[in-house]
Parts: sequence; C-alpha cells; structure tokens
Amino acid sequence: MSEPNDDSGPLERLHDAGFNLGAFTEEQLELLAALNEGELTVLLDIKERIGDVHPEVEAHGMDVTPMTIGGLLF
Repeated sequence: MSEPNDDSGPLERLHDAGFNLGAFTEEQLELLAALNEGELTVLLDIKERIGDVHPEVEAHGMDVTPMTIGGLLF
C-alpha cells in the first residue's frame, strides 16, 4: 500500500488507489471524504488485497466483473 501523503485527503488517496469516484453519489463521496485515517487504511488495504487476487482469478479464464463491497466498486 502506498504511504499516505499529509497533503492528500481521503478522496484523493482513494482515487490514487484506483477507486472510480465518479461512480458514487454526492452523499457517498461526503461519507468517503469524512473517513478517519484508520477507516481509510482498512479500505485501502482491502482494495489492495482484492487487487492482488484479481490477476490470479483472471488467469483462470473467469469473466471478472467489478466487485461490490458495501457499495464500493473494486
């Protein structure tokens, strides 16, 4: 996982990690922008772990659609 940049807010860090923020409503973006450091770290860690598994799944020829966890698309 990338090191946090003190100048980066939660939305910028999520975007940099590959989250498609355009898929969220204004209310969802407000919630994501209000994440504390611990919440953001957990979310980014989960995203990274799913990304680590995705190529292996794809290599088996499965059609992988975006995964939704709690409304977040990965």
